[in-house]
Amino acid sequence: MRFYDLMNTEVAALRPEMTMRQAAELFREKKVGGAPVVDAEGMLIGLINRSHFVKVVAAGGAPDRLVGELMTRDVYCLDADMTVSQLQQRKELYQYSYFPVVDRHKRPVGCIHRNDLIRYLSERSLFLAEELQAVLDSVRSGVVAVNADGIITQFNPAAERITGLRAELAVGRNAADIIPNTGMQRVLATGMPELNQKQNLGNCEIITHRSPIIKGKMVMGAVAVFQDVTEMEKIAAELENVKELQSTLESAIESVVEGICVVDKDGILKMMNRSYGEFIGVDAEEMIGRHVTEVIPNTRMHIVAQTGKPEIGDVQRINNNNVVVTRIPIIKDGEVVGAVGKVLFRDLKDFKMLARKLTDLQSELEYYKEELAKAQGGKHTLDNIIGASEKLVWLKAIAARAAKGASTILILGESGTGKEVFANAIHNASPRRYGPFIKVNCAAVPENLLESELFGYEEGAFTGARKGGKPGKFELANGGTIFLDEIGDMTMAMQAKLLRVLQEREYERVGGTKTLKTDVRVVAATNRNLEGMIEKGEFRQDLYYRLNVITITIPPLRERREDIASLSLALLKKINSQLQCGVEGVSPEAMHLLREYNWPGNVRELENVLERAVNLIDDEVSIQPWHLPPLLKQGNKAGSDRAEMSEGLSGVLVEAEKEAICKALEAAGGNRSKAAKLLGIHRSGLYQKLQKYHIKPVADYHG
Repeated sequence: MRFYDLMNTEVAALRPEMTMRQAAELFREKKVGGAPVVDAEGMLIGLINRSHFVKVVAAGGAPDRLVGELMTRDVYCLDADMTVSQLQQRKELYQYSYFPVVDRHKRPVGCIHRNDLIRYLSERSLFLAEELQAVLDSVRSGVVAVNADGIITQFNPAAERITGLRAELAVGRNAADIIPNTGMQRVLATGMPELNQKQNLGNCEIITHRSPIIKGKMVMGAVAVFQDVTEMEKIAAELENVKELQSTLESAIESVVEGICVVDKDGILKMMNRSYGEFIGVDAEEMIGRHVTEVIPNTRMHIVAQTGKPEIGDVQRINNNNVVVTRIPIIKDGEVVGAVGKVLFRDLKDFKMLARKLTDLQSELEYYKEELAKAQGGKHTLDNIIGASEKLVWLKAIAARAAKGASTILILGESGTGKEVFANAIHNASPRRYGPFIKVNCAAVPENLLESELFGYEEGAFTGARKGGKPGKFELANGGTIFLDEIGDMTMAMQAKLLRVLQEREYERVGGTKTLKTDVRVVAATNRNLEGMIEKGEFRQDLYYRLNVITITIPPLRERREDIASLSLALLKKINSQLQCGVEGVSPEAMHLLREYNWPGNVRELENVLERAVNLIDDEVSIQPWHLPPLLKQGNKAGSDRAEMSEGLSGVLVEAEKEAICKALEAAGGNRSKAAKLLGIHRSGLYQKLQKYHIKPVADYHG
């Protein structure tokens, strides 16, 4: 380290015409123990320290004596660019307590106290000792050091492993008592090293090097470095395996049909297989050691070995043939050490034929992808959404136009109307149909897990996080469509994070710092009144405007009763396939009842009613009125009464459910898992109801 980096730059410089009283004031103000004296040009001419003030007081001198009369003129100063190691062996280090530091013009630029130098040297020595100990601990060879009396001073972990002795039991004891047949005493006596000496230690044999530690002309100790012969034999076996692997690799290269050659960084041939030699008409073994340009016409192997730039699929003229070759640099430890070349096609005609085959295969692949998309998404396309009512036909036309763009789509409608079916159909009709379609039910995922579910998390983000982290739904949906169902049940905090994704098209994993870009189309759906929720402060207005770019409102089944017949036939076909039944249809009387019912559960309720009826059929081939639930048999009146009572009954059920949840939480002491067991529901179901009814978190629950 240079003195420039170690010095104190607070220099309290004195002038020879100043009085000792003024010097004392400066010392007190600057809190220094010494100060350089400079002339009019700022050059160092002397030094004043505390001892000068003591002499003045002891001699009874007046404090008005001049600095120039009392200063020390023979000043030992330090060059700012001098290193501490240059001063370390000089006796001046201990003679003076204060050192001015000067530049090349002898102007003071700083100062160093002796105590600071000694402290630095002490810390440096401690650091070097710790560094040396770390080196000894890390080497694979055993290291044992003794002092002049043969007492062990160093015993590294490798020595522990080889000898089976512990360092704390060995250090401080005589080496002859610890290591049988040691030659350390002999090295101490003669001062001569003993190299490559075999020695038995217990059940193992070692090879050791014993060397004296000499300082000046005195033997201060000795050190032994030894290695287990068994480990050396293992290394030799590994080298043999490497040779065998090299031989196998060479045989594999010789056996391939394609021509292969290898050059070093100077373009000298190091390897050429027989196939390459036969192709260019030379003996491959005789060409080894020659420059590649002397062997292969029009080659660029030596250029690739120099530049390190690969050349893929290059056309080269060899023996009146246009051949396709590849040249790849060989890189070792970040440096280009050679290049490998390979003849891919011995004639350009072969390459063109392969290109035509690839084009045909690409066409076939596109065809099969189209067919696979139809097979996998047949029930989720706009064409096979059942219904011919005016509202549904108009809605499908709107969805088809919306699918062509990339704007966010908001699907509204009652529960059971088929919002997910429309979302999937829009995806399959869009340019993203070959990308993923990822579904997320925002109401089914607990609030504390929704963020990691949507955006993923990094390893160690929280207790129980999967090793390596986990990608989120947005990451999985990249290049495709993400369907956010029940968006109205998302918390305000998550709404804010979702808004950022929609605005910036970027996000961060939970526990991560890297910003990830996303290319997804968002389709959201809800059966709730978002505008009413905005007025109540339950839904962000800015998020609503981001989602409400294109709105598709699916009409309930009661508003398109003319579609019930076609829907029933399609659903029966699906149910027959699942239950292995042969129900052919619905009788006119039963169909009349189905058309008269109000269907509060929409298409989902219709499917459930038909499945129930199929399970009740004995010998009939079609559904009859007596196969339908009693509520449908009551006709239109029952539907009307149910519609009138549904709102009041729903409110009573909600209050009863909220009360039951609160009592269960109280009985479980706030433990949600225990409360879920008391209620007989899954824990995730309890989370949803806590969020739905705005019941305060368990951490704040007090009964």
